[in-house]
Amino acid sequence: MRVSELVTTDEINSWKPGDIVAIKAGTGMGKSYFIKNNLYAIAKRDNKKILMLIHRRNCTDQFYKELARDKKLDIITIATYQKIEHLARTGQYFSFKEYDYIICDEFHYFMSDAAFNKTTDMSLDAILKQTSKIKIFMSATGKYVNNYLNKFKKLEIKDYELPITFEFIKELTFYNKDSTLETFIEEAIKHGHKAIFFLDSARKAYDLHKKYKENTLFNCSKTNENYYKFVNQEKIANMLEHERFEESILITTTCMDAGVNIIDDKLEHIVCDVKDVSTLIQCIGRKRIVTKKDKIYLYIKTVNNQQLGGIETQINKKLEMARYLKENNVEAYIEKYQRENDRWNIVYDDVVGEKDKGTKKINWLSYFKCITDVGEIHAMKEYGKFGYCKSLAVKFGFYDQYDGYLYRLIEEESSDEKLKRYLESIVGNKLFKKEQKELKEVFKENGLNARTLGINTLNGNIKDRELPYLLEIGKRKSFTDEDGKVKKEQSHWILAKITYNIDTFMQ
Repeated sequence: MRVSELVTTDEINSWKPGDIVAIKAGTGMGKSYFIKNNLYAIAKRDNKKILMLIHRRNCTDQFYKELARDKKLDIITIATYQKIEHLARTGQYFSFKEYDYIICDEFHYFMSDAAFNKTTDMSLDAILKQTSKIKIFMSATGKYVNNYLNKFKKLEIKDYELPITFEFIKELTFYNKDSTLETFIEEAIKHGHKAIFFLDSARKAYDLHKKYKENTLFNCSKTNENYYKFVNQEKIANMLEHERFEESILITTTCMDAGVNIIDDKLEHIVCDVKDVSTLIQCIGRKRIVTKKDKIYLYIKTVNNQQLGGIETQINKKLEMARYLKENNVEAYIEKYQRENDRWNIVYDDVVGEKDKGTKKINWLSYFKCITDVGEIHAMKEYGKFGYCKSLAVKFGFYDQYDGYLYRLIEEESSDEKLKRYLESIVGNKLFKKEQKELKEVFKENGLNARTLGINTLNGNIKDRELPYLLEIGKRKSFTDEDGKVKKEQSHWILAKITYNIDTFMQ
């Protein structure tokens, strides 16, 4: 089913001025088609106008060309959220007057970009004030903004949802090291594979491109002034127009995380160094799946539990001043934080009431984004070791209740496999002091750095690695020596191989 089948003409005709509509559907499920065709036809019939709001310039350029080609700019006008925000910041107002429908395309923008853009709430507030317009919010990853509107802002929303599946992901692999990116590129060049690399950092993306210029195409946002000058604008324009690139590898920042289509059955590999899960999902959706045989190999930079804890600490630090203002009044806040500005801009200054009267306010969208991110981190950590990887594996369908997690973690694989191979070779053996010493050395060589290496520590490491073995203290049998004296064996360990249900083992 596609969006046009879910949101029928009868449904559209039932909407009334002031309604808020949310459409959740995966990439390639016809959200843009629905606007350009079904809604366009009804708006034209009723002599009404559509404002289409988009958050990435690449998307704006591509969508504008499509509308111009199809001669639909008579009804649909394209603008960016950033334009609304710029006008609001300079004391001006975007005019919504001539429009009857306001389309918020990829509306996850309001929250995903709130991590670094302090004004996303301005465009959202301006849109929500248009109480005589029908507002349509569309995204594959708009869950948290939807929660913000429904549960925090207490707004009534008409929800339409198509289930999202990730069956197009053939294999899921996680990696740890930045140097692995070069390995991926060299393998792609060697075997003639096509790939897209999505990276959070424009510097990292450009440095990678610079090393493999002959085989790669580089792209980033215009806001990255230090690196945008290296973007071949003509090639990027051709890519957007023809929905494919000629080079073996496209290296881009998340400026291409939404709205851009790449239709190419030779593109089979997508690499993501992107921490925000919603943005990551948008990135992999740039590859348009044409047939059921059209699959991708997905590689994701992992975030270990220690890094998750560091991110959580940083987020709580960002919330500190806002939390204090939330729980106290403005006077108490100023007394506590005299002459200190909130560097995260969650708390900001605003004019209220009479002229020259100022106050402190909380950017509730940014606040909600931080609270949501902390909740996501807690959920990931509940999975235990490699919580980030496991949560994404579950989301993408790479977990089976019998076989467990079905992803690969390539840099960890070697040490785990080496240890597993060694343990397999000593199953059932009696491990006396000499053998125990050898066993401990093998653990050390394969990443266990602990001050003491007793049986409990070793078993804990085996469990963390999810290997099916258990060290036990062996029963000391009695025997008679040559002199006829009854003695007991030396103390020893025995390694047993176990079978377990993955869920039980994880508890």
